[in-house]
Formats: sequence, C-alpha cells, structure tokens
Amino acid sequence: MAQALYGRHAFCYDDETDFAAPDRARVVDLLDLGPGDVVLDVGCGTGLCFPLVVEQVGRQGRVVGIEQSLDMITRAQERVEEAKWANVDLVLGSVEDAHIPIEADAALFSFTHDVLRTEAALENVLAHLRPGGRVAAVGPMWAPWWAPAMNALIWYITSDYVSTFEGFSEPWSHLARLVPDLRVERQDLLGRYFAWGALSGGESPGSNR
Repeated sequence: MAQALYGRHAFCYDDETDFAAPDRARVVDLLDLGPGDVVLDVGCGTGLCFPLVVEQVGRQGRVVGIEQSLDMITRAQERVEEAKWANVDLVLGSVEDAHIPIEADAALFSFTHDVLRTEAALENVLAHLRPGGRVAAVGPMWAPWWAPAMNALIWYITSDYVSTFEGFSEPWSHLARLVPDLRVERQDLLGRYFAWGALSGGESPGSNR
C-alpha cells in the first residue's frame, strides 16, 4: 500500500511537500552531524534531505538512502547524479529487510510514519548504528482531541502519504523504547513533533539478532 501511495506521488512529491522544508532542515540539525559522519536517511523518498546532510558531513562523510518505492528512489538517483555526489548511496527495499552495507553514526527519519510504526524496521536500522549513534525524527501527529478542525486538516494532508494511522497520537513510541533517552518536542496545535536522542555506549538495539 505504501509503495502504491508513493508511486502515485513520486513525480510531484517535491512540490507537494515544499512547505515542510524548514522541518527537514531542523531535523537534520538535531542529528548534530560533523565532517566525516555516516548517515542513514531512512525512507529517503526523492532525496530531499540529501543536500542538507551532504553539506554537514562533507566529502569525507557518507549518506545511505533507504527507500522501498522504485519511483521515489529513481528520482533520488536523478538528484544524486545531477549534484554529482560521490558519497551518496541508495538502497532499494523495505527498511525491515534492507541490506544496510555500513555502520553509521546517525539515522534520519523525516516524515516516515509507516517506518516508525514498524518495529522490525527500526531494529534493523538501529542495529547498524555505532554505539552512541544518534537518531532524529520529524512527522505529523494528531492534534488534541478538542481541536477537531485541525485533526481534519491533518488527516486531509497526510492520508495520501501514510498507509496507517496506528500510533498517530505518539508516532515515536516504538523509537522511544529502543532509544531510552529520546527527547520529544510535541507541537500539538500544529500536529507535528520532533524526536531526537542517542543510543547508549553499549550494543545497539537489535545487534544480537
């Protein structure tokens, strides 16, 4: 279902989600990246976060984008080729089954509700982070129950981009279980949240699987 949704929007996704550019910029900043860092862009879509991440990790760093929609990752590949980024690699496949070819310093979840509600996907990603690896997420959420008009708008905007509204009151809850120090900033009246944190210095969640 998710592949069908994003296949339908692949060629207009950039324009349709341009309003979220400030949110993408902030969630990348929350990763506190530096030159040489390796970053997993989970559910990278058309690669809208790539320029932001590449700028911060520099030529010494590396970005691995993971995306299950062939239409979306094709647009991402076009973006990579146009920018001539030699340090951006793409992985086609569902996040829970994707072969992630690297150990990373950070993982980005930018408007990836379906992934955040799939525990196996999170475990696969976090198993490929170094001890102390950082995560950051941004996405939509339900506004308070007493703001029905806002929730109607949230549903209207997001229903074409998510395959489930399960967990939509706290989309970060699975991530919080795996990243105990996860910080969450709820912007209730805007129907939006930011979440960020780091793994402990021991083994990454799922590393024994």
